[in-house]
Amino acid sequence: MKKIPSGRTFAVLGLAAACATVLMWSRQDAQQRSLGAPGDAFAATSRASGSFTGASMRNVAYVAPTPRNDAQAKLGSGQLLDAVQWLAQTQAANAASPSAATTGAGASGGSGSAQGAAKQTVSAAAQIAALDRAGIPLRFRDGEKVKVNLGLALSFEEVQNPSLLDRATSSLRETLLAAGLQATPVNGSPVLEALVPLAKLEWVASLQSVAQVSLMKMSQTAVFSDGATASNIDHLRTLGNYDQLAENLRRDLRGEGLNIAIIDHFGNLNGEVAALQAAGEWPRNTAAEPNKITMRALQGQAFGHRGAAHGNAVTEIVYDIAPAASFRVYDSSGAADWVSAVQDAANLNAQNVSQGEPRSQVITASLGFDLYGPGDGTGTGSALKGLYDAIEAAARNGVLVLNAAGNEAQVHWDGGSTPGAVANVRQDFDLSAAGVDTVNRLNLGADFGGCIPVGAFSAEDQEDFEVSATLGWNDWTNANNVTDADYRLELVRWADAVRRNGRVITPAGWVVATQSDELQTGGAGQTPLEGISFIPSAATRTAECDGVFNNRFAGGGKFGLRIVRKTAGANNFLRLMIGGYYKPQYAQAERSLIHPADSASAITVAALDAATSNLEGYSSRGPVLAAGGARPNGQAAGNAKPDMANFANVDTVSYGANEFNGTSSATPHVAALALLGLQHQRQLTNATVPVLAANPTAQQRADHAVALRQRNVSLAGSVQDSLTYVAGTGGNDLGVAGFDSSYGTGRLKFHAQSQACFLSALYDPAYRGLLPAQANPLPAGQKSYDVLHGENDTACSNAVAQ
Repeated sequence: MKKIPSGRTFAVLGLAAACATVLMWSRQDAQQRSLGAPGDAFAATSRASGSFTGASMRNVAYVAPTPRNDAQAKLGSGQLLDAVQWLAQTQAANAASPSAATTGAGASGGSGSAQGAAKQTVSAAAQIAALDRAGIPLRFRDGEKVKVNLGLALSFEEVQNPSLLDRATSSLRETLLAAGLQATPVNGSPVLEALVPLAKLEWVASLQSVAQVSLMKMSQTAVFSDGATASNIDHLRTLGNYDQLAENLRRDLRGEGLNIAIIDHFGNLNGEVAALQAAGEWPRNTAAEPNKITMRALQGQAFGHRGAAHGNAVTEIVYDIAPAASFRVYDSSGAADWVSAVQDAANLNAQNVSQGEPRSQVITASLGFDLYGPGDGTGTGSALKGLYDAIEAAARNGVLVLNAAGNEAQVHWDGGSTPGAVANVRQDFDLSAAGVDTVNRLNLGADFGGCIPVGAFSAEDQEDFEVSATLGWNDWTNANNVTDADYRLELVRWADAVRRNGRVITPAGWVVATQSDELQTGGAGQTPLEGISFIPSAATRTAECDGVFNNRFAGGGKFGLRIVRKTAGANNFLRLMIGGYYKPQYAQAERSLIHPADSASAITVAALDAATSNLEGYSSRGPVLAAGGARPNGQAAGNAKPDMANFANVDTVSYGANEFNGTSSATPHVAALALLGLQHQRQLTNATVPVLAANPTAQQRADHAVALRQRNVSLAGSVQDSLTYVAGTGGNDLGVAGFDSSYGTGRLKFHAQSQACFLSALYDPAYRGLLPAQANPLPAGQKSYDVLHGENDTACSNAVAQ
């Protein structure tokens, strides 16, 4: 891309330098800008301090919390329960004091009614202290309130019934609203996203309709630093002047008459959007084009309230390639707003029924969730069911949907569970025959000796260097299965030896820092997931890491992850994904797609090294998992992933020169090019646009709507096939010959025979409905569509590398 001048020259060729994927936790370039030589790595001036400090954290050995009632059991034996019980304990200890800051039972138990919940008067400061002590990161909090997912206690059959599901989610939401709590349903999924004061969390869990309470799962973003190149957009743009088109239809392809939707994390805390518009880097509304851009904020928030540059940069890329298109941009955080955005852009109602022509012909998201569903291309049994259903419905309404593959290849591990007839068996991560290793160590980089920073003094560093991980396995609830294989995920730290009078009382070794232990007992609404998001305190430092991190941190510590199979004899395919800047000692690049990149209804984009066209090390790989999240045996029939690849590392005003990377930057390039491809296919099929009769009857209107929808679906299919043909020809088939789980079909870089590739797709028998019917017999000298298909297919296949 163009943008900020740099020492390197890049051709502005449209789909060129691709952009990286956006996943909720930002794997940004902070590691490169923050980390230096050991001992001096964090010697920069400390940032403003947040509410969390190392001194406020526990300084004694961790003891896993044990649920004391059914409501607490729904919180899982991890960080949320830890915070709830510690709050109740401190309130009970203070109750006898005349100066006690609280009254009532606080977090010790719920009343079972909205009125009882409203009477709790625990101070905000006490609740914040409890959240701090549990190490719960600030991104899950709003003061004393916690952002949580509330899973509904519904059977698989009830979830499949839209009426029952809607009734259940609406009923729970009304109960929560009556108690003064914020709650948003995830359309089509058995879950609500809620903001709940810690003191009311146990009351919420006590509600009969709630099956599980966990920290809210948010969409993620990721950025890396690599080279840039070009995708030869000029070859695509000039297809709009094809000499077989009528004169009045010819033009360079720039997106006229089309709309693209961008779902992302945006930043506008300091007027960034207006500045980008003034600089000509973003679309803006004018008297001539009053609907050039529509910006949708999250409920109750201003657009760009998160201050994230990611979506700003994605929009810059799309606008560069398709400046004449119109835009719909949606600020996003979790699953609820993502689903709503897809439904709005595709013109669907909450039940995914089409309400007419899509508002946007292309939807792109450089976002994703790591391990929040089965990974088999569906959301079956998970809180992401509504998202997968909405994407599929958008495709049925003729929308091209694109999603980043993810940047998880180096932070993903999977493998079969360690066998055994007994319970409480630790997973062996060492797959070689040489030995057993039950701890998957976390590393920040080769220069830091296996140490990570702990006891961050500022709120920003606390967020940047949190430790997060998610464990999932193939025991999702479906029509023939309940979730009853039970596992525990432990975050362990290396503890120094304890000495007394010169003698070792407790030897050095791995101890639990925190854990996740949700219910997996076959109950309604349970899922095979465990997750940890933890801010390591000063108390977790180890002497071996002294002197590695200075000024901004209390010290360093060594951490790892441990999986415990609690169910005797269970045999599952386990998956582990790490968030933030940390990489696991044992990793597996294959099968590392994020959600919903595994959806068959989405075009999934991988990232390439701009200088070499090699796959980026972080770019998530296929294949999609087998049904229910089991280990796959090759690519899934009809859902081979990723679909194609494009370049990473581009210049943007939002990030700077050569700084926006990952599958997040690759994806908007492909999305914008797909929009131009759609514009060209519309040119080629202009003669067959369905026409509504004058003074139409209701039946004629209905028939016309059906014809338009089918046309849009066919156009979307022909465009995707066109891009696929280009990506697999002209020297673009990289890696193993043919389709592979790294590059997909290949690199999307346009070549001199791109027109033939588009015509080959259009003349395919699957899309003949887009073409005028041919006379039979054909007039002399006119070629049949079969002949034209064959000629263009040969020309496309024989294209020379550009």
